[in-house]
Amino acid sequence: MAPFLCNMTSSSAYNWYADVFICGDNMPDNYNMFDRIGGSIQKKKLEKALEMFHNESPQELRRRLGNISTEEILEKINEYDSRKLSQMGINLDELRNKITERDFQKLMQVLGPEGSVIVQKLKSLLK
Repeated sequence: MAPFLCNMTSSSAYNWYADVFICGDNMPDNYNMFDRIGGSIQKKKLEKALEMFHNESPQELRRRLGNISTEEILEKINEYDSRKLSQMGINLDELRNKITERDFQKLMQVLGPEGSVIVQKLKSLLK
């Protein structure tokens, strides 16, 4: 039982749970706990990827990426928009400040000819 419910009698706790079940909780409509948890995980992955991206050579990055196709990368990027990232707790302003034009150039170098498509998609996501 939740700690704040310890002082409740069983009938008042039952009424509280029934009220939440029937009327819902007081969270805003756009709040999704799973998005927030998933966002925390994605944020950690994103931070690790940016750290790797900043610290490793293009050759090492190419080796790590292996055979990931640009189509797979674009599909993953298309899963997100600014609203979804915000719901997940990912701060776009903070992200914009971490990614430089030099990073985009390095990304194009790593991904080859199709890298410019991905860079444009990322730039439009960060706008």
